[in-house]
Amino acid sequence: MEVIKISLGGNFAHFGINGSNDKNNRYSFQHIPGSTLKGLLGSIGGYNGWNQMDKKDKIPEFLNKLKDISYGIVPGKYKFNSVIHTYSNTSGVNKNDNGASNLQVYEEVLENVFWDIYLLNIPEDLKKNLIEGKSVYPICLGKRGYFVNKFHVEILQGEEINSNEIDSIFPMEYFQEEEEDILDITLDDEKIDSYNQFIFLYSEDFFKGTKSYVLSKNQLNETVKAIKVENKNIFMIGGNL
Repeated sequence: MEVIKISLGGNFAHFGINGSNDKNNRYSFQHIPGSTLKGLLGSIGGYNGWNQMDKKDKIPEFLNKLKDISYGIVPGKYKFNSVIHTYSNTSGVNKNDNGASNLQVYEEVLENVFWDIYLLNIPEDLKKNLIEGKSVYPICLGKRGYFVNKFHVEILQGEEINSNEIDSIFPMEYFQEEEEDILDITLDDEKIDSYNQFIFLYSEDFFKGTKSYVLSKNQLNETVKAIKVENKNIFMIGGNL
């Protein structure tokens, strides 16, 4: 089967964690979520987004166009270095008696990020733009201004396999049950570094609700369908093999 591989990265990235963020602290997923990836692909293909929806539309064009794709994500590192960027909220919502903004926002920003992304079932017009190195709109890593500055596309051949060893991100439900309690240490850097073999993240799926995903060096607790490409076993999220 034909597999499109995209190698992409940038100096900075921020993928906001819904539910954990507040007006003062904005944390980031460690890896690119599926919703962000689909938005990035939609920008390359020139598909309309949330702001271009008509009242009659149930979902934006990019989600409709990409509803049948499958993607596998292999991070360049298990855990990227992150820094805290601080800035003032100048929206006018939070002001003191003198009329000045008094709200400091602390935002977690990932540094020097890089992923290999494997794609199946992408639309032909998107494939054409990818191969020709074209993008209709600028492509960013979760936040406007955090531009992609590393981008390379290859067409590869893969084959369907069944395996309990996966080299990419896969659903939490396949992780070894006795280690599920590790979910509680998602944002605890010291504990994550001490294990040095897994990292949890969440990726929005607009059609099935939010699911949990994990990247691990351990074997899965059951055999799952995957594709073998470049001597890697890749779990494809969002589609049926």
